[in-house]
Amino acid sequence: MGKAILQFLVLTAIFLAVWFGLSRIHYVQYFHLDNISSRTEKKVGDLIIEQIKRTNREIETDSATQALDDIKYRLCTDNHINPDHIHLHLIHSDEVNAFALPGDHIVIYTGLIDHCDSASELCGVLSHELAHLQLHHVTKRLANEIGITVLAAAAGNGNSVVISKIIKMLSSTAFERQQESDADEKGVEYLQHAHINPKGFADLMLKIADMKADDPVHLEWLSTHPDSKKRAETIMGLINTHHANYSPVIDDNSWQALKDAAANE
Repeated sequence: MGKAILQFLVLTAIFLAVWFGLSRIHYVQYFHLDNISSRTEKKVGDLIIEQIKRTNREIETDSATQALDDIKYRLCTDNHINPDHIHLHLIHSDEVNAFALPGDHIVIYTGLIDHCDSASELCGVLSHELAHLQLHHVTKRLANEIGITVLAAAAGNGNSVVISKIIKMLSSTAFERQQESDADEKGVEYLQHAHINPKGFADLMLKIADMKADDPVHLEWLSTHPDSKKRAETIMGLINTHHANYSPVIDDNSWQALKDAAANE
């Protein structure tokens, strides 16, 4: 009886040791499981945009499209990013939100445009989301939380349940703290290289953080970016005064046209 108990204890100890060892392995990194194929990424991104458009209207007026294109080209070309690879979508929604999607898509809700007092404020958010794309945060997160096999299957058969889950995850939950910090830092770098004043980014975060909203659901970008006041201070600390030759990203008429398009649609 004693021998059986001893054997049981030894086997249990071995099992626990093996389990503990295996639990310490980061499988996504070790086996390179975050390497989502560009084809799968593009297909998933296209499916997400299609599903968003089924429930929310995309605004494609000439004035709005031109203004966003001008901002995109300024941010991208001055940072050696091909602007034709980045797709901006202005979607009608009261939410103060913007988020990056696989396939190099960035969704901007009209509620965000409404709460921006200048194009530089909007550029701050866009530079942050662009950084998430360029740092591959979106694909890494999907690989970790959804899984490559599930993503590939969703891309193949257009699984609406999986696509809805991805939309909810990317639009309403935050990235890891370090990823958010990295995106802030890279975003400020993008702004300065494009000669856009990063102070607008900090101003917007402070402004939204101080808002006393009747409906907190509409402040989605704030809820996914906690500690906004502290991060605004960090953003101001990242600004390199040697790159202070800032200039407007678009003129006042173009900015007002974008605001009007977002408000009237």
